[in-house]
Amino acid sequence: METDYINCFSCGAKALNLDGECHKYMLASPGCYEMFKDVLNKEYTDLRYHKGHHFTVDAYAIQHPGLLSNQKAVNSVGIHLVSLYCTFEAGFDLAMSAEIKTKFAQFNKLHKVIKPLEGPESFLGLTIFDIWDNDIAELHFDLCKQWAWDAFHSWSTHHKTIASWAEEFLTDNYKT
Repeated sequence: METDYINCFSCGAKALNLDGECHKYMLASPGCYEMFKDVLNKEYTDLRYHKGHHFTVDAYAIQHPGLLSNQKAVNSVGIHLVSLYCTFEAGFDLAMSAEIKTKFAQFNKLHKVIKPLEGPESFLGLTIFDIWDNDIAELHFDLCKQWAWDAFHSWSTHHKTIASWAEEFLTDNYKT
């Protein structure tokens, strides 16, 4: 039986043509969201794939921004963008970027630094389909990293704003 695909309306990925549920505030086609859950399952159950998890979550979240009127969606995009900024621009390793993501979320609850950002018209490079379609464990991390890089750079018009959010947090919490 041949698989039926559509393009996800949010990220543009080749996605399974399914009916079903989606995330509560990340906007995606049901098939795209199902592929994301499949990748997460693989990362949780097969240690060879787990290393890419940080990039998987960040890349998917910023390629599926929710409504600008939904503060949970706005915060999610901001938190994941700051996480990728810390990895790609500030030079933190994955463990530190993951820690920063958690702490920045708490910081934002108190200081409300994240503001709505208009999403890109389209996303560059890789999508969840490229990760989902890969069954070679040795390639998973590099694909996830490239996907996260591509997704982050799709938001380049907002990089100064993202940097300012990160710097406010880092200055307040990681003074040297």
